[in-house]
Amino acid sequence: MNVEIANAMYGYLETLYVMNKKLLKLCGTDAIDDLENNLKIVLDIIQDIPRLVPYSYNNKRKVLEYDDRNGLLEFKDDMKYLSDEYDKILKENYEFLDKVRKIRNKYEHKMHGVKHKSSGSGSLSLFDFSFEVCGQNIEVTAGEFIKLIKSLNILFSKIVQDISSYAYENKKTDYPYYRKITRFNFADFNDLYDSDLIRKIGKAMNAF
Repeated sequence: MNVEIANAMYGYLETLYVMNKKLLKLCGTDAIDDLENNLKIVLDIIQDIPRLVPYSYNNKRKVLEYDDRNGLLEFKDDMKYLSDEYDKILKENYEFLDKVRKIRNKYEHKMHGVKHKSSGSGSLSLFDFSFEVCGQNIEVTAGEFIKLIKSLNILFSKIVQDISSYAYENKKTDYPYYRKITRFNFADFNDLYDSDLIRKIGKAMNAF
């Protein structure tokens, strides 16, 4: 860890924090009754995922892979665990990340190219959304979002701990910037996702 990396982290940490809050709200909402707002939230999360998971599609090899020039992988030589952690995230969430790629790529260049087909929520599932993209039906579920974001929370919790140690070792703990970005443990979000109260927590976060 060094000052360059620590200073570069703010945008990533803020993005993940906001993403968690949006996902928690979705876990407590009725996917159908508030459809327009829910669609915006789920598409916002889909657009943000590649900012935190720097992967792309290799057209020649027809596989998803990481681009070392993008995102946090720029710092993989200084943060030795980054490559292994991201490899694990890609492997364990490969199918979901491929669906995210297809939806995001079309939505980014042609918003009307992503057509909502159906959505649902109930006592046995938090939420699911189906989209038509280039004639293909793609469904994304709460479980897929939660699994991926829990993995990111674990990774970024480790990064925040590294920043905290750096700030302490370099007598920067009183700096407002370091106090702000180290005050929260992202792993705490995972306790909420694992809780039987997740639906009630999400409801409490939504407007009356």
